Amino acid sequence: MGDYFKRRRDLLDILKDLHSTGIQNELDLPQIVVIGSQSVGKSSLIESMSGLTLPRDAGTCTRCPMECRLQYGETWSCKIFLRFHVDSTGTPLPHMREIPFGPTLFNTEDVERMLRRAQRAILRPDLDPSSFLDDSDLHVFGIPLTFSGNCVCVRVEGPNVPDLYFYDLPGIIANVGDGGNEADIRLVEELAKSYITKPNCIVLLVISCETDFENQGAGRLVLKDPALRQRTVGVLTKVDRIEFGASSKWVRILRGEENPLLHGWYCVKQPDLVQMQEGLSWEDARAAEAEFFATVSPWADLDRSHRARIGSGKLADRLSVILSDLVSQELPGIRKTVSTELQSISTKLDSMVPPQFNDPRKVVITLLRDFNKTLSKHIEGLPPSVSPTDPTDTTATGLIHNLNQAFERFREKLHKTAPQFRPWSSVQSVEQKLEQEMLDSAKQDDDAVGLGNTNSLHVDQVMDLAKRSRTRELPGNYPFSVIENLIVESVKQWGALAMECFEEVQDIVRRHVDRLIDNHFQKFAHGGLKDEVRILTQQQIRECAAEAIEKIQGLYRSELCPYTQNEHYFFAYRSKMLQRYKLIHQQSLSKSHLITAMRAHNPAAVGAMDQNQWDQLNQAINALQSFGISSVKAEDFAKLLPEDDLSPALEIMAEVRAYFQVAYKRFGDNVPKQVDADFVRGIDTGLDVALMTMDLSKNKCMEYLQEPKAVVTERRELTGKKARLEAAEQKLTRFYDEQGL
Repeated sequence: MGDYFKRRRDLLDILKDLHSTGIQNELDLPQIVVIGSQSVGKSSLIESMSGLTLPRDAGTCTRCPMECRLQYGETWSCKIFLRFHVDSTGTPLPHMREIPFGPTLFNTEDVERMLRRAQRAILRPDLDPSSFLDDSDLHVFGIPLTFSGNCVCVRVEGPNVPDLYFYDLPGIIANVGDGGNEADIRLVEELAKSYITKPNCIVLLVISCETDFENQGAGRLVLKDPALRQRTVGVLTKVDRIEFGASSKWVRILRGEENPLLHGWYCVKQPDLVQMQEGLSWEDARAAEAEFFATVSPWADLDRSHRARIGSGKLADRLSVILSDLVSQELPGIRKTVSTELQSISTKLDSMVPPQFNDPRKVVITLLRDFNKTLSKHIEGLPPSVSPTDPTDTTATGLIHNLNQAFERFREKLHKTAPQFRPWSSVQSVEQKLEQEMLDSAKQDDDAVGLGNTNSLHVDQVMDLAKRSRTRELPGNYPFSVIENLIVESVKQWGALAMECFEEVQDIVRRHVDRLIDNHFQKFAHGGLKDEVRILTQQQIRECAAEAIEKIQGLYRSELCPYTQNEHYFFAYRSKMLQRYKLIHQQSLSKSHLITAMRAHNPAAVGAMDQNQWDQLNQAINALQSFGISSVKAEDFAKLLPEDDLSPALEIMAEVRAYFQVAYKRFGDNVPKQVDADFVRGIDTGLDVALMTMDLSKNKCMEYLQEPKAVVTERRELTGKKARLEAAEQKLTRFYDEQGL
C-alpha cells in the first residue's frame, strides 16, 4: 500500500506543479472544484478535510477561488501563495504571477488571520501584497473588488492530512443585500461555470440539508446538465439540522434514488457554532462526527455499502482516489499536448521576430522609393490578373483598363447629345411603318440618332427657326447664328458630362492608390508611416485634380464657340448627311417607291419605273462614266429631284450634324487625353519629391517602423504562453524521470 499512496501523492504533486505554472489557462488540467450556494457549510467541510480554520467573521465569505493542496507530512505546516493570472476585468495576463504570502505557518491558529489578509490582497491588486501582512492596507483608501478570478493558494502538510487537491469557489449567490451589486450574482455564477464546464473538472457539489434542495442554486446549476452529473460528487452537509420527519428524502438522495450522480453522494457532519466557539480540535471534531453517524438515526441504520459514504474522512479519501486516477489517465495526453503546443508556438514566434533596423532612415526612404516605383508602373500600365477574385480591385483588373472603360462610357454619353433631326414635316401624316423606315434610314451608321432628345426637330421646325432668325440678310440667306445655336444645344451638355467622367476617373485612381498604400505599408500602420504617405499622396491627387479640372473647363469653354480646321471630314460628313436627309425627305413626299427603286437599282422591285426608264437611267450612268465621272449610283439621281422650299433647312441640319460629328470626336478624345496627361500621369510627376518632404529624422523613422499594436500584443501573449508551457514541460519531464517512465 505504501507504493500506491506514494504514487497517488506523486500524481497530485505533479498536478499541483502544473497548476502553479498557470497552464490551466491553456490546458484542461484535472481538478476538483467545490461549489455550493452561500452558507451551505463549504468552509466547514474544507476545515473538516484539511484541519484548517477558515475566516468566519461577517463580510469574510469566500470572494475568490482558493486552491488547496493537502498532503501527508511528518509535521504540520501551511504555506500561502497569491496567484494572479487575470487582471481586474477578468482578462488573462500575459504572464502568470505566483508569489509567497508571508512565512510558513506552523500553528493552525495563525491560518485564519493570514487567509483573511490574503483574500484582501487578491481583492486589492493595485496595492503591494506585503502591505497586507501587517494590516497596513486597511489605512489605504480604495474600493476593493467584490469578487476576483485570481486565487489564494494554500499548501498544507501534516500527519493527519489526506492527499487531496481542490479549488474552493465563492458560494453561488441567490440575492444581494442592501447596497449590494446585482451583477455579482451573475459574476459568481460565470466564475463557477468557467471551472466546472471543463471536461477534466470533478465537481464537489455541497448541498445543505437545512434548506430545500430545490432552492439551492448550485444544485440547479449542476444537475440540469447530464454531462456534469457524470463527473460530480455530491455531499450533504448540516445533517444534524434536518427538520423532524424530513430525513427520508435526504437518505434517498444518499442512496442514489433521487438526483443520482455517477460518483454518488456522501454525507458529513461538521462542528456546530458552540463547538467552534469552544475551540474544538480537528481530531475531536472528527471523533464527534463519527459518533454522530454511529448513534443517530437514520444514519446509524444504513447498510454497510451506504455507511461507506458517511464521514469527512471517507469523502476525502474517495476524492483523492478519483482525482489521482483522473490525473494518471490524462497525464500522457497532457504531456503530448504540451509538447505539440510548445512546438507550434515556438514556430509562430520564430516567424514574428521583431525587426531590427540598423539604419531606420535608409529603410523608410527605401520603402518610399519602392512605393513610388510601384505606383509609376501601375500608372504606365500593368497587365491584369488572369482571374481576378475581386472585380472591384483595380490592382488586379488593371488601372488603365478601368480608366479606358470610364472614358468609353464618357464618349457614349457624349454621342447621345447628337442633334436628333427628322427630315420630314411635323404636320405631315406619315404611316408608322414608313416613319420607322425613315428613322432607320436616318441613323444607319450613326447609333446616336434616336437615343437622345437634343434638337429633336423636324425639317419644317428648323425652317421656321431659320426664317425667324433672319435679320438683314439677302433673300435666300440665313444667319450663322441658326447653325451656331443648334450646335450649342448639344455642346452645352458636354461640361457636365466631362466633369462626371473626371469624377469617375478620380474615384478609380483614389481607390487604386489607397489600395497600393495599404498593401505596401500594411506592416507600418501603427507608427504612422502609412497615414503620412496617404496624406501626402492625397495632397498630390488634389493638386493634380485642380489642374486637370481647369484644363477640362478650358476645353469645354472653347467648344461653346463652333470652330474647325478639319475641312475634309466636315465637308465629307456634311455631304453624306445632306444626301441622306434629302432622300428621306423625298421619301416622305410619297416618292418612297421611286427612292427605294433607285437605291436597289432593280427594275423588278418597283412598278413606278418601267423597263424603258431603267434602261434610260443606265444609259445616263454610262454616259457620265464616259465623261470620267465615275462612282455614280442610281440613288445619286435623287439629288436631281425637284427641290421644295425646305431645302435650306435640310442644309442647316446637315451642317449642324456634320459639325457635331467633328466636335464630339475631338472633345471625346481631348478630355481623356487631358485627364490622362494632367491628372493620372501628373500624380506620378513630383510625388517622389513630395514624399521626401516627410520628417525623415532617425527618431521619426524609428517611430514610423513601429510594429502594429496587435502584433506586439500577440507576441507578448505567445511569449507568456510559451513560458508557461516550458515550465509545464520541465515539470512533466522531471516527473517522468523520477518515476522511471
